[in-house]
Amino acid sequence: MASPEIWLEVLSLTKALFDAVKLGEDVIESYRRHREEKDTIQESRRVSVALSTYSEKEVKAIFSRLEQCRDRFIKQGGGADRASCVCSVLNEVKKGNGGQLPRIDDWGNIYRQLGCGAKD
Repeated sequence: MASPEIWLEVLSLTKALFDAVKLGEDVIESYRRHREEKDTIQESRRVSVALSTYSEKEVKAIFSRLEQCRDRFIKQGGGADRASCVCSVLNEVKKGNGGQLPRIDDWGNIYRQLGCGAKD
């Protein structure tokens, strides 16, 4: 079972990347803010239990992919492929979950707003 701490990192970075794509917010500042949010912390605890089949290693791999998106965002400063990077991570999680995006935080809304399923 993956720890609430690694899930908090994943949830916070996902939200920060979404904020950067949709609102043009600074990824680092948004990430720090989301890591402190009570509801994000609570959700990380819930997800850790609800998705207990995910190992620490699997969730760290998701986080690593999100970090790669963050690094690209910082280097590029903008561009159309920001959303596609986040979508590629969410689609990978969806595929690994039997074709269904897990009920994690606001991922369904993020997925829809970024148009991740447009090519499905």
